[in-house]
Amino acid sequence: MEYLIVSDAHGDRGILEKLVADYRGRVQAMFYVGDSELKHDDEVFDTLLPVVGNMDRDPMFPDDRLYQEQQVSIYIAHGHLYHTERSLSQLEAAAQAQNANVVLTGHTHQLGAEMIDGILYINPGSIAFPRGQYAYLKGTYAILSVLPDRFDVQFYTRDEQPVEELKASFKR
Repeated sequence: MEYLIVSDAHGDRGILEKLVADYRGRVQAMFYVGDSELKHDDEVFDTLLPVVGNMDRDPMFPDDRLYQEQQVSIYIAHGHLYHTERSLSQLEAAAQAQNANVVLTGHTHQLGAEMIDGILYINPGSIAFPRGQYAYLKGTYAILSVLPDRFDVQFYTRDEQPVEELKASFKR
């Protein structure tokens, strides 16, 4: 099963519409990890499952969410409520309390995927305003593939091109 993960569009609704249109029917679910600066009832969220970010002003977005399938339990939180700009420790505690195998977070605008104590943490980076080492890519999102023995994470650019050096596999 594959899942699309995107975050931090900061008002760039067009890129969200494009990703939804291009991935509809190709992935099991699509997650939006906060800072859209849109309303919770925007039709783009009929498909993208959102959580609130620190720049979202609509109080109807959920703070977090737990998505469960037979093979995976995914905890989604933007990160600002857990101060992920400083450390992952508060988010780790929340993920453990939810019995998640995967955590999706945003907020820092820096992409990454890391296995910590048996839980995979993925930050897709910002689709609109990336920071850090991969800012030159001008925006990224991720596809998570859930397989019986491993998780595969592939990062993509805004124009839907895979970044070959940004592909990783994690043993389950």
